[in-house]
Amino acid sequence: MEWLPQDHAFVELLPPGVPSEGDLQQLLRDTEDKLKLNACSIEQSVKELQVKMGEAWVGERSPSPTECLHWFSPRNPATARPVATGHQELLDFLKALLQYLSSEEEGREDATLHLLLSLSSQCGVAFPTAAPAPAPPVNLLRDDSALEVQEAWDDVRSRLRRHILGRLSPGGPCGIGVAPRIQALQQLCFLLPEAEVLGLYQGLRSQAVLGQLRAALAPAPGGATGFSRLEEGLRRAAPPLTRALGEELHVLNGVAEPHAILGFLNAAYLGTLARELEAAMERECDVALNENTAPRSKARRISARAKASVGQ
Repeated sequence: MEWLPQDHAFVELLPPGVPSEGDLQQLLRDTEDKLKLNACSIEQSVKELQVKMGEAWVGERSPSPTECLHWFSPRNPATARPVATGHQELLDFLKALLQYLSSEEEGREDATLHLLLSLSSQCGVAFPTAAPAPAPPVNLLRDDSALEVQEAWDDVRSRLRRHILGRLSPGGPCGIGVAPRIQALQQLCFLLPEAEVLGLYQGLRSQAVLGQLRAALAPAPGGATGFSRLEEGLRRAAPPLTRALGEELHVLNGVAEPHAILGFLNAAYLGTLARELEAAMERECDVALNENTAPRSKARRISARAKASVGQ
């Protein structure tokens, strides 16, 4: 099936500044034209898909366009076919993965993630993401095979989690790109519950914000001091932190719900910023208090010595 090379999903943004009524009308017309072209492209692609699939349905009714599109829906239960795999087969597979992850082959973690995601999405193999269930009472039979599978899967997840968190760390390769961060977080959500993923990522982003803020507030030789230094540092830190917040919205939209995004931004960015500024203000207040107290103490000591000399 040949897809049209041009993407009609997006239109050009308005130039910076306050748009005129004519600019808005032109934008609406351009958007309508793009939507019409996109609809024609989708219709043509669905017809080609219908023809291709109809050739495989020999002696049966050809699928309708709606049925063709329904196959691609992630909520279509027919596309998820859980595979019943025996414990021993699954255990052997996980042990082989652990052996491969223990090797020195370059890119082994990424290759393992790609394999697991393909098995889950294309073959319907379901891997657990939650923590293992508590041990049964001693008077009940224990399924040792299921426990071994869970332990092996936890070992695989632990190795892959360390690899992904290393990519997401402030000094890692995903520290500057939005798309790599989205991919890494989606991979983590495959291995771990969403709440745990957001908690781990929140810690990493808090470290990044803290490092950026402390670098901006650090004293410079010959620069401002006291509260003036804090003011200048905060001005320097504001633009990059604002950009980081905008990027974080794009990243989290791909993995979390809106209410979770707001809580994340408040804890990782705004909360970290408030705590660090509060600590910096307290330090400057202590310094200013000590500087104001020292001359008074010195003056009192001089006055006391002078009085003692007069008395003699």
